[in-house]
Amino acid sequence: MAEKMDAKLDYNQKKEEVVVDANRKLRIGIIGCGWIADSHIDSYKRMPDVEIVAGCDLIPGKAAAFFKKNGVEGVKTDYASHKEMLDDESLQLDAVSICTYNRQHAEPAIYALNKGVHVMLEKPFTVTIEEAAEVMKAEKASGKVLSIGFQPRLDPNMQMIKKIVDSGELGQIYYIQTGGGRRRGIPTPFGTSFIEDKTAGLGALADIGCYSLDMVLNAIGYPKPLTVTGYKSDFFGKDPNYVGYGAHHEYADLFGVDDFAAAFVRLEGGIILDFRIA
Repeated sequence: MAEKMDAKLDYNQKKEEVVVDANRKLRIGIIGCGWIADSHIDSYKRMPDVEIVAGCDLIPGKAAAFFKKNGVEGVKTDYASHKEMLDDESLQLDAVSICTYNRQHAEPAIYALNKGVHVMLEKPFTVTIEEAAEVMKAEKASGKVLSIGFQPRLDPNMQMIKKIVDSGELGQIYYIQTGGGRRRGIPTPFGTSFIEDKTAGLGALADIGCYSLDMVLNAIGYPKPLTVTGYKSDFFGKDPNYVGYGAHHEYADLFGVDDFAAAFVRLEGGIILDFRIA
């Protein structure tokens, strides 16, 4: 079995070295300068073919402070909205990172695509199916690239899972169990944008559950879902005694999303997906 596996899969396969042409800089703008934007700017700073030229945030002064904190100079930040930034033709933007809260993913993504700008959109994709459909329509009409922040797809371990699945060594895949959670997982260290319905729209399902779903679905080629039975709850989120809040018991009154979600999904190809996240 091991010899057969090694013959089909090269676990030590070396990636070809990619030579980056730094003469042509990709001009980037960042929409939303909260904490997740730190990860985006950190990656951009390590890319020799990228130049960050603009940024905006709904809170006045936040974008300027963000770029100063990250040591990036010469960035235009005097915009009151993503529309103002994307309407500024002097920027000649190639792409934007959208790092807004969940309920503000769709609008700037659609506007950027309509402007002919590539989009790197933070997960979750959108809050509603209707929003997702509109973003996808804009992507197709624009001919530009829309990428969602599912970076685990590029992790060597995740890529190896897909290789193993594609090799056929597992035989017919008919049942998958996925999910997980955080034991102290109510995310309130940066305020309430992750737990209030008006900003988050979705809770554990979209915040961390989307990673679990994407990793397994990507590995098996994203078969079409046929039926879905789902459930979600918020028992911990609305409990003022929950220790995950620390001293911030008032967050229980603001909690408006799910802290647990589960689903039983029938996929094409006779595959059952058993999912739960908390």
